[in-house]
Amino acid sequence: MTISHLSFPAQFPAVLPPVVVVVSSSPLRSTVISASFAMQGRSTPAMCSHPLLDRLLTHLRSLSVPRLLLTILFSHLLITRLLLRRLLPFIAQRLINRSVLTITNATITDPQKDRLVMCMKGHVENAGPLPAKIEFLGPVKLCVEDDRSFGAGKRRVVVEDGRRLVIIGEADGMPPITTSSGSADIDARVSVRILDTQAFAAFAKTMMESTKFSLTLLATNLKVVAFNLPIYSTKLLKTVTLKGLQNLNQIQILKAVTTGGTSTHITLTTTCEIYNPSDITLSVGTVTLALYHEDIYQVGTVEMNNLTLQPGTNRITATAAYSPQTTPATQSGRKLLASYVTNTPATVTIRGTPTSTPISYLRPALQSLSVTTILPPESRKMIQKTQLVIDPFRLTTRLQSATKLVLFNPMLAPVTILWMKGTVTCRGEVVGNLDEDLQSRNEMVVLAPETSVQTGIMGMRLRIAPGALGAILTAAVAEGRGDGRKETADQDGGIKLFEVDVESTIGCRVGQYEVVIDYRQEGVPVGLGG
Repeated sequence: MTISHLSFPAQFPAVLPPVVVVVSSSPLRSTVISASFAMQGRSTPAMCSHPLLDRLLTHLRSLSVPRLLLTILFSHLLITRLLLRRLLPFIAQRLINRSVLTITNATITDPQKDRLVMCMKGHVENAGPLPAKIEFLGPVKLCVEDDRSFGAGKRRVVVEDGRRLVIIGEADGMPPITTSSGSADIDARVSVRILDTQAFAAFAKTMMESTKFSLTLLATNLKVVAFNLPIYSTKLLKTVTLKGLQNLNQIQILKAVTTGGTSTHITLTTTCEIYNPSDITLSVGTVTLALYHEDIYQVGTVEMNNLTLQPGTNRITATAAYSPQTTPATQSGRKLLASYVTNTPATVTIRGTPTSTPISYLRPALQSLSVTTILPPESRKMIQKTQLVIDPFRLTTRLQSATKLVLFNPMLAPVTILWMKGTVTCRGEVVGNLDEDLQSRNEMVVLAPETSVQTGIMGMRLRIAPGALGAILTAAVAEGRGDGRKETADQDGGIKLFEVDVESTIGCRVGQYEVVIDYRQEGVPVGLGG
């Protein structure tokens, strides 16, 4: 405070003329305040009329100390009161309103029934030239635009710019913001109470579906400290815009391995890549989605345990359970399994359901998910070789060839073959049929994970027809067996004659789950063995 001019008579007369005080503090404009006191019965100006002031002036008349110093002190108190109550809050509010708040990254974690944890990183710009500290004396309200779809009884507020907002939550523990040279960094971790479950669920759904979304922060109880001077009666109203998740429409299944089977389902462990296009890191707990084939038939579920998605590409492990529940779904699932075991990529769709999460305010967001992707197949072949066993009795009496199969289990779960039916073709001609009920003879073939097993003798009914015999002879010649050259033995000691195509239906158990698999394999080597 600078006293630019004082005017008073000598010897401190009883009546003091006006005291003119000029206050100058950049960047504030100079403010001139005039204080006049009548010390001998005159009334004070209207601006100082107050019962407390009247009592103070009465005491001043009786004091013997120099009244000039008291007058200056009293003027200082009036000026300070004016600055604290009127001018400084006005200026501080103007600076807060002009500042720009940007959130560059947000994290949502630990969702509970009525609360969650939110972390925010960002910065404030254009906050004025003076260093200041903004303290939050109460919770920060999280608001969204009121589109009038939330119904009555909601926590609504109309702000200065005329917008109608719905308060969806309150954030406790917002740390102070300290500005320097007009800017500040923000790194906050707050606990958010969900005040309106329906409105917060609508906000979460918008966040999931959109390319960008907005959230308004409202704090009505602030304390601004500048030059150690506390300033109250200010508030913060800022709307931030963030990138949305765009329905997480880029999900790629990199690998799918069958790892087990129970009486109710087959378990597949999958490795997936999920691209998160937003500025938000989501940690939403365990999520269960529905697995569809041919777009309309649900054939199982996909569970993502403790799902956390950071901005960018995320590699996660998910567990799929194959368990169609209806006849149409079972038929569609049978096609899916056939594609999987025959090295044929299959199109599947992953969708959210009303039970995807136990957290009520996240259900609409997850239920809106619908992503189509490719289920990668198993590339290793299940039938490694077919061996014909010379058995004159079968050939002459039953027109059957004694046959052994070398089968391979590409899965990480045990597979038990219960029965097999199939057709064997050579160069487009049917040369035989296979129909073996191994379970009825208690001769099931058990294949441990990733191992090969040779079956016992099975009967393949031969089709003795000119076309079939011609196809076999042609195939044998092509293999170099009909031109008089010496036959070569395969790795197991048998003689390779030709190759056939096998189209079969296999009844089996994957773990404990019984299933029918349609299997087709081309180029199965046929050997001659004992």
